[in-house]
Amino acid sequence: MNFQMNKILVAKDLSKGSSRVIRYALELGCKFHAQVHVLHVMPTVDSSVLNRVALTMGADTLAKFNALNEADLAEKTRVQLDEIIKTETELMAEDHVNPPQIEVHHGDPTSMILAVADRLDVDMIILGSHSKGKLHYAFLGSVAEKVLRKTNRTVTIVPPR
Repeated sequence: MNFQMNKILVAKDLSKGSSRVIRYALELGCKFHAQVHVLHVMPTVDSSVLNRVALTMGADTLAKFNALNEADLAEKTRVQLDEIIKTETELMAEDHVNPPQIEVHHGDPTSMILAVADRLDVDMIILGSHSKGKLHYAFLGSVAEKVLRKTNRTVTIVPPR
């Protein structure tokens, strides 16, 4: 059996464990000479909240405000991810690391991860686990669990320390 890995998608928030998950993806990318794509999905505000704010501000004003803030927040997130990647690359023993591609999107994390994985046709999805406890999973589920159930791609979950 000849296993090849050309593209890896690592989807991560900016929590404390982000660095560890990104380094894992970068090291795996080096071993397989694969292109790593780093994805951060910013959740959108609930529509009921947006409707209430739109009534106060006006729909046009809110739309302009959201567009400006989303773009600004996305750029700041890209900068943060770039810093994490630079730090983790410096800590690696590998001589050459392909520069990862960074994407920042707004939306439902599960849907966006699956859509980006399909668009890029990745061979593996790497996710971090928050380990929030049994009660959390019983009522809310988790992005990692939903991605596992809805994809036919290889998924690796990197547990917290």
